[in-house]
Amino acid sequence: MQSFQFAWLLCLVSLVVNPVVASDLLMPIRIETGLIEGTINQEGNVIVFKGIPYAAAPEGDLRWREPQPALKWDGIRRADSWGASCVQPASSLLPPYTAEFASTNLTSEDCLFLNVWTPSRTATEPRAVLFYIHGGSGTRGSGSISIYDGEELAKKGILVVTVNFRLGIFSGMGHPELTKESPHGSCGNYGMLDLIAALRWVQANIAAFGGDPKKVTICGQSSGSVAMHYLTTSLLAKGLFRSAIGVSFPYDYLTKRHAIGNVWQKEQEGLKFAMAKNAKSINDLRRIAASELIAADPAVGSFTRSCLSGSPNIDGWSFIDKYPEALDKGLASDVPILTGMTVDDFGPPAEYTQTTVTNLSAVLPSMFGEKRQEFEKHQPTFMASHTIATDQDARRFAKQIQVEYRLFDILRWAKRRSQTATTPVYTYLFEQAIPWPQHPRYGSFHSSDLVYWFNNLKQLDRPWTEVDRRIADQASSYWVNFVKTGNPNGEGLPEWLPLHLDRPTTMAIRADLGEREIAAKERLEFYQTVAVPLER
Repeated sequence: MQSFQFAWLLCLVSLVVNPVVASDLLMPIRIETGLIEGTINQEGNVIVFKGIPYAAAPEGDLRWREPQPALKWDGIRRADSWGASCVQPASSLLPPYTAEFASTNLTSEDCLFLNVWTPSRTATEPRAVLFYIHGGSGTRGSGSISIYDGEELAKKGILVVTVNFRLGIFSGMGHPELTKESPHGSCGNYGMLDLIAALRWVQANIAAFGGDPKKVTICGQSSGSVAMHYLTTSLLAKGLFRSAIGVSFPYDYLTKRHAIGNVWQKEQEGLKFAMAKNAKSINDLRRIAASELIAADPAVGSFTRSCLSGSPNIDGWSFIDKYPEALDKGLASDVPILTGMTVDDFGPPAEYTQTTVTNLSAVLPSMFGEKRQEFEKHQPTFMASHTIATDQDARRFAKQIQVEYRLFDILRWAKRRSQTATTPVYTYLFEQAIPWPQHPRYGSFHSSDLVYWFNNLKQLDRPWTEVDRRIADQASSYWVNFVKTGNPNGEGLPEWLPLHLDRPTTMAIRADLGEREIAAKERLEFYQTVAVPLER
């Protein structure tokens, strides 16, 4: 009897000293496929579940098929290690991208896993969920990359889900036999269908982790942002989320002709690919090793670019129209969107460019891409209205024009969206550069803002300052507020105004955080003059 009382007393003391042991989430929890158990962080306030299968392994006969249900298991599955990343070329790790930005673990076709970070203490109400889609041009990436670690965001009271999905040719392959196999007459959208399957998994299972399936925010960066925007136009994804975040989305997608086509075009690309691989049928292709399919092959040539792309094609089922047309027809989910870019997304800081007074007139047109010729027609008048005295003036002016025009692209997208949508858009320009004394020329480069949004400065060995830590805390708090409510504003943060189409400003994420003009009125009018009409 005394030993029982002593054991009971020890248990009571442990609950007082470390109350998280009382949390249901430390016990095995049940999801559709079985019992699962995560691991708790050192502070005892976040539990992570790694490598949860949300669909069956898309290998063998399931290669290039729509995602199938995950297999069930007996007993308790220990979710304490990452699942394999999807098949992809080896990371080159060229600066500024160090190992923290790259997928470095095992790759396999058996890769349809996701990861969940959740506060260890259950709340009185289910918590909102951030569903993060990695970038990588549709050919690289993983949900296990260290800068996407969700622990710090979970500490602020939300759940974080990161996901793997098929990449490259395993995502975008088309072929007449694949269309015939599909009950929906679809092919080449496998990566996007994986994401929809993962979102459905969230709807069915996230409550077991303390999450609210009615409060899901989809978030993507770079090509992941492209995927996010397309998900807003898919009828299959309707109702699976209530808000969206787009990090460094290339909004000039609305003004240029890109590789997104239809099923027939995908089929023709796939036939050429099969011929180059000496494959007479899709089953012949399924027997070829994954490593051989992604190997550099001169016989394949450039025609595989869209075949390898993770961008969706119009199949009349998962996607029924191109993104711009879907906006015009009101097919896109009308949800609040938070979106923007880094100040050096499209080039280095001004002081590290080769622009001079002499070559400025040649440099500027290149910033307008496909609008270059239109810009050149108006360039003499435009340049006559500005005084550029020194090379430093030239560099700063060129950078300013580049950034303003990219922000103008976002404004054009928002105006087009407003014709059929009523929910707000919040935009930003991320100006804080990672402190990197060895490589200052990279500035606030593409993807560098993610370590701030995720509040993950600890994942990078850099000489962080108090300003960096403050910005990371503020940026991540904006994200958490937006995930919780559809509005980034909250106590202790400078007000973030929704985009006003007639008086456009954007939130500048920098030391003196606050709203800034997109551009002076006369320059906005000029950008509208030189811009190629939006594709219809």
